[in-house]
Amino acid sequence: MPKLKICLLSLLSLPFFAGAGEVSLEYSGFHDRMKLVNRGEYPRIELTFSVPKRPGCIILKGEITTANKKQYPLSFTEDQRLYVPFDDNLKLNRGLVRLETDGDASQCGLALQIRERVPKQSYSGEELNALKEEMDELQAAMQGFPMKYFAKPADGLRFEFGAADIAVTIDGIEKVVQGELTLDEKTLGTIKTLTLTQPAQVVSPWFNRES
Repeated sequence: MPKLKICLLSLLSLPFFAGAGEVSLEYSGFHDRMKLVNRGEYPRIELTFSVPKRPGCIILKGEITTANKKQYPLSFTEDQRLYVPFDDNLKLNRGLVRLETDGDASQCGLALQIRERVPKQSYSGEELNALKEEMDELQAAMQGFPMKYFAKPADGLRFEFGAADIAVTIDGIEKVVQGELTLDEKTLGTIKTLTLTQPAQVVSPWFNRES
């Protein structure tokens, strides 16, 4: 079967194999990455898996099967985030994550995203920098030896608010942003406080594509 094209939401992705309308991914790939986060070294962040929503890549059905013929339902959201359980037995029994899409699955992709577990309405500068540091450390750990020693840190943090206009107050100065806010490394180095009119939907690493 052809190798599925890689699509990135953030900066990491898992390749998988596909036939027309169906994809099968080894559960061990999910397990190994979730295990990194679940060791307790990253209390502020989580790792999410999703299939970017595009024509032909709309998920119709998801399940997890094992070598001993057991089947388990796989939950996913409207925006196609996959809720993959962390289960040692699924890895031991050579589990497969199976997805059925509405088109040619070989044109789809699986994306991984590092994000804050519970976005907040206000942050101190120390909290923002600790959050970015955790994200950089997890990114490096996921690269594997020896690339983790050369992994590029994020250029900052990105706050996503959907379509809403949000009032943002940084060190007492207020401005209104539409949809998202990015804080680059220079800003993170000087910021004392950040207050938002509502928490972001997603807080994730930001990478400057022009750098």
